[in-house]
Amino acid sequence: MSLISILLIATAILTVSAGLFSVVGSSKADRGRSIWLLASNIGAVVWAISIGIYLILPVDAESVAPIIITGIYTGAMLMSIALLGHMAWKYLWGKIATIFFAIWGLVLAVLLVMDHGILYTSFTLSNTTGNTVELINGWYYWAYTIFFVLNISAFLAATYYHAKKDSRKRVRKGDYILLCGLTISGILSATFDLLLPVMGRYDLIWVGPLSVSIAMLAYFYGILKYRIISVSARWLRVMAYGVILSAGAAIYMILFYIIFTALFKIPNPSTSVLVLNFIMIVIVLLLMPVIQEITASVRSMITVGQVDIAYVVKKLNHLATKNVDLRDLAGFLADHLHFAYIGFIINGRLYGSKSLAISPAELSSITHLRSSSRDIWQVPNKTVQKTFDDLHLRAVAELRNAKGKPFGQLVVGKPLGKSTFERRDLLQLEMIINLVATVIDSEKHLRA
Repeated sequence: MSLISILLIATAILTVSAGLFSVVGSSKADRGRSIWLLASNIGAVVWAISIGIYLILPVDAESVAPIIITGIYTGAMLMSIALLGHMAWKYLWGKIATIFFAIWGLVLAVLLVMDHGILYTSFTLSNTTGNTVELINGWYYWAYTIFFVLNISAFLAATYYHAKKDSRKRVRKGDYILLCGLTISGILSATFDLLLPVMGRYDLIWVGPLSVSIAMLAYFYGILKYRIISVSARWLRVMAYGVILSAGAAIYMILFYIIFTALFKIPNPSTSVLVLNFIMIVIVLLLMPVIQEITASVRSMITVGQVDIAYVVKKLNHLATKNVDLRDLAGFLADHLHFAYIGFIINGRLYGSKSLAISPAELSSITHLRSSSRDIWQVPNKTVQKTFDDLHLRAVAELRNAKGKPFGQLVVGKPLGKSTFERRDLLQLEMIINLVATVIDSEKHLRA
């Protein structure tokens, strides 16, 4: 089996899986649109798999070839009609347009089933030159072509109209992804599936369904990213993750095929090359969460001029579920908030990001600073200020529990890359100090 056929079948399965996911995860208000989307995905699957199978049919499969060819053209019509219904059925004009194109497509499909000769004169199954279809450049093919041009144009117009009218920003973003994706795939399909085949180039007919499947999967990613559907159940999350990872693998293999054929002028890579590439992309995808975590951590540490608040909050939320070592937590905050030192004072003990030469008396003077009911930051007195100057500390704040009762303090050193302690640094710390307080198991340390 050729790589192209494998990719067509694989992306088709992923596309229909995404459609099923959309139906299961959508709300009742959007269930109708999701069913239309599933129907379009089914049509895309029939279209793509029919092409994938036809391109690899053996020379002795002449009896099933007409059935496969019929699937190519009827599947594409079902896909385009359902796409229009997905985007326009909620409007009166959309219902009229969808019904009109449904009748048009049904007539074309029935005529093709009754008489294959209105579309093509013959077909060729060959192991050397490839499988082709001799299309008739006549009234039926023009009716089929005009059907697609008008149907896809109506769909794109309906998508733009829906995006403009819908008040939900997340839905508009998803619509724009679908609009851009299917505009590009529509141009590719018109070129490689309508124009070139009738001119005798049937070997590139796979470009259309492959591009449409990729556009559908991109739309599915947009649905997940902008939370157009709910992903609450664990099995739904696993399914969504699997679809996205598999789509990434398929896109990688497409790029590999294009580059391989362009460099080595070989129609199909060998089985060993395909297996090696498949193993490598699987390994990369499985390691992707680890790679992303390492990248985010390194980026957060090296960007001294600014703090990656999103990454810090994410890590603190993760640490909140564990028994965290206070010294490790202080080290993490010092690294990612870009301070020379951060430490926690709890029960008269100091847990810092690094060793600090502080005497018990100096530590006691810090713990006895007066608290403020309005501000978490404490004002050092003369004694504490001298200690701060000697130890290169810059500020001290209270750690408060959920009831607002102080249970410890957080001391901060000099900000890295700066000579002074800016108000912005304090504001960034204030955003996460309350979260840090929840991470620390204050009751455990109080008992200790």
